[in-house]
Amino acid sequence: MKRLFYVVTAFAALSLAACGKEDAPSAPSAPIIEMEGLNIEEVHEITDRPMRVKVGVKAEGGIETFSVKIESPLLTDELLREIDLAAEMELTAPASDEMAAALKNLGFPVGGNVKGSTNQSFDISQFMPLIKQLYGGHEKDSRHDFVLTVKDAHGQSVTKSLKFHISAAPASISYNGDADLWLNTASFSVENQGGGEVAVEYRRAETTEWQKAEVTDEGDGIYKAIAAPAWVKGDAEGLFTLDARCGVFAGAKYEYRLLVDGEEAATAWFETSAGDVIPNGDMSAWSRYAGYSPDLSGSEADYPNASADDAFWSNGNNSMTKTLCTPFALSEDNKCALLKGANPFGLGIYAAGNLFAGVFEMSGFAGYARFGRKYEYTARPSAVKLRYKAKVGKISLLGLKKDVLTTDDTDPATVFVCITDWTDRHSVYSGLGVKEEEINAFDPVAHASTAEGAVIAYGSVTVTESTDWVEVVIPLVYRDKESRPAAENYSLVISCASSKYGDYLCGNPDNELYVDDFEWVY
Repeated sequence: MKRLFYVVTAFAALSLAACGKEDAPSAPSAPIIEMEGLNIEEVHEITDRPMRVKVGVKAEGGIETFSVKIESPLLTDELLREIDLAAEMELTAPASDEMAAALKNLGFPVGGNVKGSTNQSFDISQFMPLIKQLYGGHEKDSRHDFVLTVKDAHGQSVTKSLKFHISAAPASISYNGDADLWLNTASFSVENQGGGEVAVEYRRAETTEWQKAEVTDEGDGIYKAIAAPAWVKGDAEGLFTLDARCGVFAGAKYEYRLLVDGEEAATAWFETSAGDVIPNGDMSAWSRYAGYSPDLSGSEADYPNASADDAFWSNGNNSMTKTLCTPFALSEDNKCALLKGANPFGLGIYAAGNLFAGVFEMSGFAGYARFGRKYEYTARPSAVKLRYKAKVGKISLLGLKKDVLTTDDTDPATVFVCITDWTDRHSVYSGLGVKEEEINAFDPVAHASTAEGAVIAYGSVTVTESTDWVEVVIPLVYRDKESRPAAENYSLVISCASSKYGDYLCGNPDNELYVDDFEWVY
């Protein structure tokens, strides 16, 4: 009996326990956060293509709180405040009506639509392109996470992160369209958000050697690069020539490229505008008129200008010596200038064949060669090019050089070009009765300046032997690497003479110098 009592008692206790468990309510499942069509555990790339970001939340116990925490190097507190958001927000009770409206516009559920809800589905796809747009095309390699935490009424919670990534924009380079063809500079803008060492190189289209631009890191993945000229020191202090490989010059095509860690990341081309033209440099246009002041009766002579009103070139011709500069036909439609010395009437007043940029003024049996023309430089030349042919002999008339030269000395021909910044023309006085100290001769090699102003650059060639046609490139030697001639000043001097010492009535009347095809080299 006693054993039976224990069995019955145990069975009753089990029955009561079973009845109690059946009557107690079952606990709800913990909340669940999922992404529709995407694995919430993975990182998803934000691209320019539309992407669908739809989130589902299940909370059998009813949503008590639903917080969003934004972790993004782009979506800073300051930026989020500008669009009425914050780095941490509670969807069931947004901090302000403005925040609630902003969240709703982006697709998030808010307020009473969230609290107590057991099932939420919302689409925030439009938030993704907004992130790309905020970078404005300057995307950095970055993570953008939205940490969602849902807590139900039973105190159960779940935290999941919506993880997104943006790849850095490809490294890029662009020419800024700012070539300064006098300073020979140009700049490039570089963006490299992916990291690595940045270098910029450029070269002229017809060359193979790359030149390095100077790169400045302006921060935040932005760089500026400058192509600048290289100056080569001359034989004397303060003299320089341009290395045409470096910097940018007129009328040229340039290739440039961006290197990241030594590897080519981007490349492009640009072209510079054409340079300046030396008026009638090909000696094609000739006209005959009186080119002297004061006008002398019967003093008309040939000039390599289209007309007297469009004059750039002049010469020391007068009524007695019309052969000092004449047109010479190379072919039916091609001319050059022939410069030939003269001893008019055998008086021993030697006049060199000559051609120069400027004007000429007679004064009895002497005259003033006034050198210089106003000229606007849009670009800095590195040299001047021309063709010449020469017949060179010994000095036969010593003139004012009888104490320093002899008839055994060669009478060289000469050509020189100057970039000047003169407020007036420089006048050289020469002829019968002129004393040596009155000549006021100008030698660009020796004279860094004159009373009229500075000599910025010069180039010259001295021809000591007879030669058939040759093309010569005369490098310009600069004394000033920055100054540009003032617009109203006399800024270009070109002088050609069959006899170098013609100003001193010294030379050989049989000397001849043919010149043609003057042009700047850039």
